[in-house]
Amino acid sequence: MNLLFSCIGRRGYLATWFREALEPGDRIVGTTNTRWTPGLQACDRAVLMPDLADPAYLPTLLDVCRTERIDALLSFLDLDVDLIARNRDAFLAAGVVPVVPDAEASRTCLDKLETDRFLRRHGIGSPLTFGDLPSALAALREGTLRLPVIVKPRFGFASRHLFQANTEEQLRVLFDYAPDMIVQQRMAGQEHSLDVLNDLDRRTVSVIVKRKVLMRAGETDQAETVRHAGALAIGVQLGQALGHVGPMDVDLFIDGETVTVLEINPRFGGAYPGSHLAGADFPRRIVAMLRGEPLTPQIGEHAIGVRMLKDYAILPWWEGDVVDRRVGAAADRSPGMA
Repeated sequence: MNLLFSCIGRRGYLATWFREALEPGDRIVGTTNTRWTPGLQACDRAVLMPDLADPAYLPTLLDVCRTERIDALLSFLDLDVDLIARNRDAFLAAGVVPVVPDAEASRTCLDKLETDRFLRRHGIGSPLTFGDLPSALAALREGTLRLPVIVKPRFGFASRHLFQANTEEQLRVLFDYAPDMIVQQRMAGQEHSLDVLNDLDRRTVSVIVKRKVLMRAGETDQAETVRHAGALAIGVQLGQALGHVGPMDVDLFIDGETVTVLEINPRFGGAYPGSHLAGADFPRRIVAMLRGEPLTPQIGEHAIGVRMLKDYAILPWWEGDVVDRRVGAAADRSPGMA
C-alpha cells in the first residue's frame, strides 16, 4: 500500500504512526512546496509541489499519484482538503482513495457561516454568528450580542487573523481588517476538542474528547483526555450528519453540561496526538479500513487523564529522496537543494 500525505507540514509523527500499521515495502510519499518541511523526514519520498493557488497544482498532484502508484491520499491543510474534495472523482478515476470529505461537507466546514447554519439545522449549539457589521452592531445594541466578541475570517483556518474586540470601536476596525470577516460571540467555559473518525461508508467509528490546556498560534500544545457524555454524543451526531470520510477535528466549548461547537475541521487536528496516546490509533484504523477490514465502533473507549505535551525537536537538513515538481525548479538556489 502506498500512501500520499499532501501538505504534510509538521505532521511527521503521523507518518511514523501510519508506518507502524503498514507492511514491509509499503511507502509513504509526502508533498510540500518547500524542502524546509520537518514532516518530510518521516516519509520514504518527498515531492516538492507548485503552490496551492497555482493552476498547475491539481494536475501535478494527480500525476504524482499515478507516478508513485498511490493507493490512498490524506491532506493536512484545510484549503488543500477542499481542493481534493471538489475533485474527488478525478482521484478515484486515478485509482486513489481520497480519505477526505465530499465537496459539500468540506465547504460546510471551510465556510464558517455555513458551519453555523449546519449546526443550527441539526440542533447543535453554536456561538451567535454574524456575517455583516450592521447586524452585529444592532445585536450589540439590543443586548443579544455581548462584548467581547471574536472577529475572524469567514474562510479562515489555523486561527489566522483571529481577533478579540473588547469595544464597539475595535469591532468596527477589526471587521474591516480583511474581506469576508465574521463576528461571533466569545464563548464561556473551557475549550475542548473532539477527534472523530468515519470509515469509508461514512459510519462514525471513533470519538475521543480532550480538554485543551494550552494553545499557541492556533495549535494545541497541551491537552488532556476527559470523559463528557454530552460531547461524545455530539461527536457521533456530527459524524453522522456531516457524513465525511476519515478523521475530523472539532473545536468546542464545554460549560457544565452545555456544549457549544465552534469549528469543524475534516482532517487530523493538532490535538490528535493526545487521542493517539490514549489508545485511539486512527492511523491503524484508517489502514485497516483501506484494506477492507470492518471497524468496530469505539465511542469514548479511550484512556482518561492522558496528558499530551508538545516539545521542540531539532532536525538536521533532510537529504532524503526528493522529486521537485515545481515550475522553474531548476533555478532554485535554496541551501541544500540538489
